[in-house]
Amino acid sequence: MLRDLGSLRTEYTSDADDIARDFYDPCLREASRYDRITGFFSSTVFHLIHPALSTFITRNDGKMRLLCSPRLSDPDADSLLYGYAARDDAELVTALRSELSQMLASPHAATARLLAALVASGRLDVKLARVAPSVSMSNKRMFHDKVGLFTDGAGDIVGFRGSLNESYLGLSPDGNIESVDVWPSWEGGRDAERVRNAVARFNRLWEGAVPGVTIAGLPDEIRRELERVAENVDLEALLRDLASGRPASAAPDTLAVGGIELRKHQRCAVREWETHEHRGILAHATGAGKTITGLYCAQVALQSGLVPLILVPSQLLLEQWALQVRELLGARVVLAGGGHDRWNRGGALRAAVESSRPERPYALIVVLNSATSPAFRAQIRPVVGKVFVVADEVHRLGSTEFRTILEWLDAPWRLGLSATPERANDPDGTRAVFDYSGGIIHRYSLKDALDDGVLAPYVYYPSWVGLTDDEQDRWDRLTSEIRRRYAIAQAPGAKPHTQDQLRYKLIERARIAKGAARKIPKSAELIAQHYRPEDGQKWLVYCDNQTQLAAVRQALGTQGIRSWEYHRQMRGDPEATLKLFDVSGGIVVAIKCLDEGVDIPAATHALILASSRNPREFIQRRGRVLRRSPHKTVATLLDVLVLPDSIDQDDPSWPLVVGELARALQFAAWGIGQGAVSRLEDKWVSMGLPLAEIDGIRPAGVEVDVDDDEGDADA
Repeated sequence: MLRDLGSLRTEYTSDADDIARDFYDPCLREASRYDRITGFFSSTVFHLIHPALSTFITRNDGKMRLLCSPRLSDPDADSLLYGYAARDDAELVTALRSELSQMLASPHAATARLLAALVASGRLDVKLARVAPSVSMSNKRMFHDKVGLFTDGAGDIVGFRGSLNESYLGLSPDGNIESVDVWPSWEGGRDAERVRNAVARFNRLWEGAVPGVTIAGLPDEIRRELERVAENVDLEALLRDLASGRPASAAPDTLAVGGIELRKHQRCAVREWETHEHRGILAHATGAGKTITGLYCAQVALQSGLVPLILVPSQLLLEQWALQVRELLGARVVLAGGGHDRWNRGGALRAAVESSRPERPYALIVVLNSATSPAFRAQIRPVVGKVFVVADEVHRLGSTEFRTILEWLDAPWRLGLSATPERANDPDGTRAVFDYSGGIIHRYSLKDALDDGVLAPYVYYPSWVGLTDDEQDRWDRLTSEIRRRYAIAQAPGAKPHTQDQLRYKLIERARIAKGAARKIPKSAELIAQHYRPEDGQKWLVYCDNQTQLAAVRQALGTQGIRSWEYHRQMRGDPEATLKLFDVSGGIVVAIKCLDEGVDIPAATHALILASSRNPREFIQRRGRVLRRSPHKTVATLLDVLVLPDSIDQDDPSWPLVVGELARALQFAAWGIGQGAVSRLEDKWVSMGLPLAEIDGIRPAGVEVDVDDDEGDADA
């Protein structure tokens, strides 16, 4: 606590004291809140106070509020936030974006990333002020002399006022000549009165209740850029690294796009792509930054005179790519599909390709359904030698519907992105994708991402229910039919359609497990047990179909738990739902449209009811909740399996048991601790099965479980 610091001096001066070491550092170590008004702010101040900042953040759960007043006369080359010196908001955004990019490319990139992580995690809240000449002298003095307040958990406060800014030059012993007057609240008398007055005035200023002072938060554009910079940042690890001095300067092989440095696996992937003559597929785990890698390659293409043509399977991905292309590449974007049809009037796509210049770059982003149209081909084919094709979720191009694009889109540079490039049970489609793109040139698995800290570690909680009598009867009848059709399909001279008939029956049986009725009350029970809205939790609940989704929401509603739905046919605005989820937290109940590409780094919990054994689906679902965000240290995965009380290998339900446990054991193997593995092994034994046999099912691909998911891209 602050009182434990003993007698603080009434004044600290930079010619006699090290203000950061002698005053800031000890107070920050004992505080849980730090409020500051400063003329301007430099993130390089963290070079001086980062040992204390680590304690403040990780041990004390500290929060900072920073109010930047208009820029004063002192120059500071490292200033990042300097209030409203700009004439208007647009000029401010331009200036801040430029400074952020410069700092991320400078030796101070680590502290700029720390600033971004603190803002994105809610540890640091920044507001900007315009101060009118008519503001009262007492409030004006708060800005001119610059006030700060350290508060601890017991409510004691150390206030100070002085000439220094929150910058390297203000706090460094080698910087400006500065001084601060200090008033501990527990000293009583005039010191306590100064603290009370400063607290009251700060709060009035912060809330915008002082006449003559206009307060605004950071511009949304800058906040989004800070959040993007922070997306791959492990805040605690960065604080540790800063304290040790490891990231003092950028690595010699640093690559960056829009100020975001590529991680080691991304740099390796780029080098492989360049080595393979700018072609290849990156098989990178969901959440490992495929989009950023693709944008860097697009940046290289633009510098080489090629126009990025980004193919996406859905409208949501169209909008996500468009936002990032504009903000990270600074390119003009022409959209095709997903409700954007102006491209089809007057040849906008071809015109953009022919008009693109390094100083005025263009990019095309196209939904796959639109890319199959004759109008699209007519515009792109004449200029195909000038485009760089980036295929997001590249496995989609292997479907019979979209494979036609590959037959004529003969671009010189190509890049495929997917966590799961191989198409399950479709060797022809896989071969077409690989032949076009150049094959897999770099793999980065989910385990690699977990080991490297790119994805958040997770805790896995498996649970299980049984089938109802009616569901069990249907399962058994379908199993008999599947065995009969399998024998027919394997017989000499079997007709090709017999394989399709077998596949349909396998899908029909798999859906019994996905939609098992007992999953509904179990899901409500698990959510009621684990959901803590007061902690800002953000839950994704994966359902198989709209019937199951509606039943889950109804079960939650009867317990007074609010939820939102998310699927392609929803009546409301899907994007608005995700924005509300990101800001407010809560529970989103979704169908598989969240499996591919949707960027939800804030999700903290996932409950899986649609227990797919399609590797693509469960890899994507797991990766979706493991994306890092600054406030999330550990993710939580809950899984509802369908398992009987007992079983033997001749039972018709044996494929169900093997499939459910194979998937669950893979989830459990890479989670934190061994509790989930032990629980699954105990369940195995309780079903009357020898533990020695469990290793045989761990790698099981089990049965074909691929739904007809290739035709659901948004037009």
